[in-house]
Amino acid sequence: MATYSVTGVRKVLSNDFSHRHIVGVCTDDGAYVSVATVAASIHAGHTWRIKSGGHEETIRVVDECPTPLCTTAPYIETNPRSVGRDNLENLDLC
Repeated sequence: MATYSVTGVRKVLSNDFSHRHIVGVCTDDGAYVSVATVAASIHAGHTWRIKSGGHEETIRVVDECPTPLCTTAPYIETNPRSVGRDNLENLDLC
C-alpha cells in the first residue's frame, strides 16, 4: 500500500457561513486531492500523513464534519483538539 504526504489544505466556507471545511489536500509533490478521494484511498488501505513543522500525524476518516450541526461527509482529521501543526485544520492553505 502507498503512503502519501500532505503539506497543505484547501478550505471553503460552509453552507451556513459559520466555519470553513477542508475540501481537499495538497501533497508534497504538488498534487491536489479531494477529501472524497483521500477518504476512499484510506478505506482502500493507503496511508495519508501530514508532515509539517516537525509534526507527523496519520490522517483518518470520520463520519462527518466535527462542527456541531454540520453533516458534511466524509471528513478527514488528524488531531482535532490540538492548536499545533499536528492538526490537519492548522496546515497552510494550498
